[in-house]
Amino acid sequence: MTQGQPRLGAALAPYLIVGAGLVLSVGYIFSVTDWARLASPELALSNLKRFFPPNLGEIPGLFWPTVDTLLMALFSTLIIAVVVPPIVWLSAANISPNRLTVLLGRGIVIGSRSIHELVWGLLFVIAVGLGPLAGILALGVRGIGFVAKIVAEEVEDIDRKPIEALRAAGAGPLKVLILAVIPQIMPVYVGTLIFQFELDLRRAAVIGVVGAGGLGLAFHQSMIQYKWADAMAIVVILVVLVSIGEVVSRQLRKRII
Repeated sequence: MTQGQPRLGAALAPYLIVGAGLVLSVGYIFSVTDWARLASPELALSNLKRFFPPNLGEIPGLFWPTVDTLLMALFSTLIIAVVVPPIVWLSAANISPNRLTVLLGRGIVIGSRSIHELVWGLLFVIAVGLGPLAGILALGVRGIGFVAKIVAEEVEDIDRKPIEALRAAGAGPLKVLILAVIPQIMPVYVGTLIFQFELDLRRAAVIGVVGAGGLGLAFHQSMIQYKWADAMAIVVILVVLVSIGEVVSRQLRKRII
């Protein structure tokens, strides 16, 4: 065996492992698919027809669940705005006090991002009970990691000349942070918060499924009661809310960044 053959085998090994994983995944999906239903398009269409036309007369009665959804998105974003700065200070390597605090900050970021908002929702529903507060806390904790990661990476890439100039003039860490770091990252910080509000608006519409209130809870109740047309009316509201939120978010980010 030549020397090049082992190297070729080592180079191909990751691709073979990924390929085998894909084959097994496809096989599993095929094994659990309801092929009998897919073989009858008429049945699938008849099931979909139950949702149409949406019961638009139900929309006025969904005013308060819609308000709950908007408030969950708003207050969760406010929590993120308050909590993220100290986490960024810990996790950004170029401004964090030491390596231990960097590990602490990045551990918080990873812990926040690694758990889905529905799982956080279940935890907070058990902790504080049913209602929008559980949704606000779940979305807030879930979003902290995303915003902190984006902003911390921006902090690590900032221009170091103003920092070095202030330190050479005898400025302390707090003054360096206020005068040299914050002005450089503020547009990205605010822009990311606006984008996070848009994400929270979408997530708030779903997280109600676990009992956190809002349109998600109303949708879940309609589905378990087989009120298909009512459920589709809630989908219409969600589409309108998310569309408005996306337009407003995009315009605000254009003005800031």
